[in-house]
Amino acid sequence: MTAEKKTENNSSGRIKHKKLLVVLSVVLAVVLLLLSAFLIVLKLGENALRKKQENIDVKLPLNDAESMPEEADAYYNGIAYNYNDRLINILVIGVDRKNPNMPGKHQADALYLISLDTDANFVKVIAISRNTVADVDSYDINGDYFSTVKQQLCLAYTYSSDDKKSSENTVKSVSNLLYGIPINGYYTIFMNCVEEIVDSVGGVPVHITEDLTPVNPKFTQNADITLSGDIALRYLQYRGESNAPRLERQKTFISSFVNQAKAAMRKDLSLPVKIYNKLASNTVTDVTSASAAYLASEALEADFEIFGIEGDVGTDGLYETFTPNEAQLYQLVLNVFYQKK
Repeated sequence: MTAEKKTENNSSGRIKHKKLLVVLSVVLAVVLLLLSAFLIVLKLGENALRKKQENIDVKLPLNDAESMPEEADAYYNGIAYNYNDRLINILVIGVDRKNPNMPGKHQADALYLISLDTDANFVKVIAISRNTVADVDSYDINGDYFSTVKQQLCLAYTYSSDDKKSSENTVKSVSNLLYGIPINGYYTIFMNCVEEIVDSVGGVPVHITEDLTPVNPKFTQNADITLSGDIALRYLQYRGESNAPRLERQKTFISSFVNQAKAAMRKDLSLPVKIYNKLASNTVTDVTSASAAYLASEALEADFEIFGIEGDVGTDGLYETFTPNEAQLYQLVLNVFYQKK
């Protein structure tokens, strides 16, 4: 090969190398741009949630014999606490009807407060019985407030003219039940959502701990099955003679669902936003898609723990009630939402 041909080959090779570098540079720039945009969206989502807890009074009530130490938000059994302001608290409300904006009065059938600690990378979920006796604001047919009465928490959803106000009234009652802790947002889902949510993560494995064959012949005691969306709703809804077994069933379902959702998200990080958008017509929420993306990204590698509220099951003469154990509830609020000074 002549020197001239070698020079031509070298020149051609340099041109190809330069083109490759240009292409790689463009690809890298696009990736960085998309990543930056994604991070900006997440930050906007976080800011929107945190703004809702500004100027909130988070001081817990004291016993008569106690006095609050300076710069403390709570004081109990000789220990001072401060509210953990890195928490983001979201109330999930399950309503006993298929879709939003339907006529008639409906109740909050399931209530779960999700608390994400963005520093500790931990999610704590409080399962709240729908029958919990709590302060509920009541409104007349014109939407005007007329009283606050002790009644089942599920009824907070019935006092309003639309699902947004019903959700907000439920948020207020749950916050008051938990000594005024701030709730950054709510996500209200309806029965038509359940099938889509369950199927989006490939089904939810459960161990049947009770005889549920009246619901489905497959639901025999001690059976292990994977719930598909079309049968999950009845599994979650069935109450029998008391709400307590159903609440335990829902808690174990949530634990299993979280594991399935994490696995699905690792395969597709955009899954939460896809589900959010797909369910938009069957949900009512003040959580934006950007905030949903932020919450999902933070929760992906977080540890989860579900807590229950202890108390006594009773009746108001017609319906089942649940009265929380005040000492346990107070300690639970401290453990989940506060940090020792």
